[in-house]
Amino acid sequence: MADMTQNQETYGTAKSHYYRLEDGRNELTWEDAAELTLPYIMPPEGISDMQQLPTPYNSIGPSAVNGLASKLLLALLPPTGVFFRLLPDEEAVEGITPEEEAVLDSELSKVENDVIEYINIKAIRVSLYEAIKYLIVTGNVAMYKIPGGAYKIFSPNQYVVERDYSGNLVRLAIKERISRSVLPNKLLEQIDEEEPLIQTTKEQSELDIYTLVVRQSKNKLLVWQEVEGIVVEGSEKTYTDEDNPYIVLRWTASPNDNYGRGLVEQYLGDFRSLEGLTQTIVQGAGIQARHIFGVRPGATVKIEDLNNATNGDFVMGDLEREISTLQINKTADLQVPLQLIQQLEQRISRAFLLLSGQIRDSERTTATEVRATVNELEAALGGVFSVLAAELQTPMVSQILQELSPEALKITTVSITTGVSAISREKDFQNLNVMLQSMAQLGPEVLDKYLDVGAYLSQVATSLGMDPFKIVKSPERIKAEEEQALQQQQQMMAAQGMANAAENQASQSPTQG
Repeated sequence: MADMTQNQETYGTAKSHYYRLEDGRNELTWEDAAELTLPYIMPPEGISDMQQLPTPYNSIGPSAVNGLASKLLLALLPPTGVFFRLLPDEEAVEGITPEEEAVLDSELSKVENDVIEYINIKAIRVSLYEAIKYLIVTGNVAMYKIPGGAYKIFSPNQYVVERDYSGNLVRLAIKERISRSVLPNKLLEQIDEEEPLIQTTKEQSELDIYTLVVRQSKNKLLVWQEVEGIVVEGSEKTYTDEDNPYIVLRWTASPNDNYGRGLVEQYLGDFRSLEGLTQTIVQGAGIQARHIFGVRPGATVKIEDLNNATNGDFVMGDLEREISTLQINKTADLQVPLQLIQQLEQRISRAFLLLSGQIRDSERTTATEVRATVNELEAALGGVFSVLAAELQTPMVSQILQELSPEALKITTVSITTGVSAISREKDFQNLNVMLQSMAQLGPEVLDKYLDVGAYLSQVATSLGMDPFKIVKSPERIKAEEEQALQQQQQMMAAQGMANAAENQASQSPTQG
């Protein structure tokens, strides 16, 4: 047995935590929910990549999960615009002038746009889409922010988690399979000394690698990885809750439960009934579609002649009396399961929002469409979307800012603008327009005297998630342009005066004879 590190002696090995907490995880019904919707989400135990997965008899399950996941993705990460705001802390704006505060807000707006550009470049929507499907089907998913990249998704059968009474992360243990070829040679030498390999080709063998995240204090997390009980060199790190790269999500949070319950599990009865009834209809239709003929004993018609006859041939015998067709008159009986199938499909469609309008995934998607879907999700899913906005979007933005602009996190607070209770940029834009209309009612003299047009335009650009420096002229630039225009006007007047003087002089001179 390899010598244990101080952290392993204090907290135990990652492998021991994984198997200690695994029993509570295996009692859940994730495989049943996946089998009726998206089997690849949670394949049966022991099945290989080359084997065929179970195929449901109907496509309502996959359509429901994929459709709802697409709507959640478009609501959480809209294709256009900014879904969050960086609000300056009170200490950051204390004692500064309104002009300086406007400049700060504009700089934060640029940082927000940098985060959106990062999300687009790193294709974070792709990994987030898969994570949402895991949430809908199993109710659980874990995500790891790859430094400088997107997210790595962990299926709930790859990790175990332990939470405190408030739902905060206490322990997280992840189990993965890793090829020996990617492990450091020094680590492989230690492993081979402890447990020599039986395989003939070392490069083709795989080993289990365990990752443990354990809470040391209220705002301190310790992380390390180990293979065969040996800690991977350089993997021991400490994080706070703000810069923790691991996100462990739940669809619903029940008291004293370490894991969540997915939406599919809540409607598992309807999915099972729909699958059974659909199987009955498909098999019944197949039976009714069969064509089986019978020949009366002692008939003059020969079966060989019938089998060999082609279209238009003559066969000797009284076909109408000597030949019969097997008929299964079960059409009326199948109407009952057909009607029940329609009712089940309607119930599932309402639960997964299949019958409602969808957001168009295009560059011209309007804010009204996004807002309508957000409200629809909030009403239909009972606040789940708001939970995702708080537990997924805020940590994700913080993790990206840790890479792009960590100094911005020291003076700001991330505020999600796609949630119902979050501060919305659209609300700021509406307030600006209401204020302008109220001032306009007092007359143009009041507008000219009290309205700072440049500051107003900057606030409008910021509320729309745009960089005001790119579209609004600064006071210095306006002053320089005015001085330049004045100089040009003076030069034109001077040139015109010189031309008039020359013309007058020419008209007053005597005519040459």
